[in-house]
Amino acid sequence: MLDQKIQPEQGIQQIPEKKKKIKYDLEKTLIIKKDRTREISEKILFTGLDNSGKTSIIKVLQKEISQIAMLKPTRQAQRKIFEYLGRDISEWDLGGQEKYRIAYLKEPTKYFDRSNVCIYVIDIQDRERMEEAISYFSDVIKEFRKLEISPLIYIFFHKFDPTYAKNEGIHLEGLISQLKDEIRNIVEEEFNVSYSNTTIYDLWSIISSFSDLLLKIFPQSELLDKTIQEFAESLDDCNAILVLDSNSLVIGQYFENEESKQILTKSTPYFLTLNDSLEDDVQGEQSMIIERGNKRFFTDQFRIKRATEPLFLIIMTPKKGENLLRERIDSFITLLQGII
Repeated sequence: MLDQKIQPEQGIQQIPEKKKKIKYDLEKTLIIKKDRTREISEKILFTGLDNSGKTSIIKVLQKEISQIAMLKPTRQAQRKIFEYLGRDISEWDLGGQEKYRIAYLKEPTKYFDRSNVCIYVIDIQDRERMEEAISYFSDVIKEFRKLEISPLIYIFFHKFDPTYAKNEGIHLEGLISQLKDEIRNIVEEEFNVSYSNTTIYDLWSIISSFSDLLLKIFPQSELLDKTIQEFAESLDDCNAILVLDSNSLVIGQYFENEESKQILTKSTPYFLTLNDSLEDDVQGEQSMIIERGNKRFFTDQFRIKRATEPLFLIIMTPKKGENLLRERIDSFITLLQGII
């Protein structure tokens, strides 16, 4: 144990107390740096053609939606580090202009190597470039094979805007089915591929899709969802529960039915925006109760030791239901902290 006193052996020169402290501080710093390096273990790659919407998706995830209208084409590769449950994850946004794509393929080790997740974004409205999009996807997969890595592959069929999807109907379904067949032929059985329809006009389509991939690399997710479900079922009447991080990414969730899911997921970005706007003015208590229509929303935030930003808890119940007891909420949060 660290506080155990150990008697020095005979004949060993003792280190002066001041030098001991310097040595201990240095060792402690090296351990922290080593742990920090270990935590940067995931690399998420955003790639695809130019104008496919990669950077717009990232802006939504960073809650910088107001900047989308002013975006310019991404120049070469943009790398950022973001925190998820105390882990530092490397996020690479690869500009999709042809000259950059050629450069990535010439230096695959620099750009593609050590990727844990590859998000390939396809502009579903740009039918004239579908063949080009599939061709470049094939090139990327070839480089993964050469590098002998097998990242999780996520295909985001982006710009799946509600009005466009409604107008195109069965034609859009046929296009997506065809693209999936072509993608399956490229990856064969070597890669795990998932698909999502995303649009900036439905923020949850992006948030939930990105959250799903993070939960796959977070081993406690199943236990967390089970704990949340058990707590929800222990309440007299609970419609839905969400646990999110400061970037609105889902940590765990429970929905009584599809209607409850639709209500809470569409409301979540607004609760977090409201929390951000009130954060500087709130002292001490961080919970809020909001009543809207026939629903009551309880929100709170809590922290885990290894993360710098708080996590958020949102519980939706019927307005006529019983009030949640603070003691039960505190016990539930303690359980969540123990798992996360």
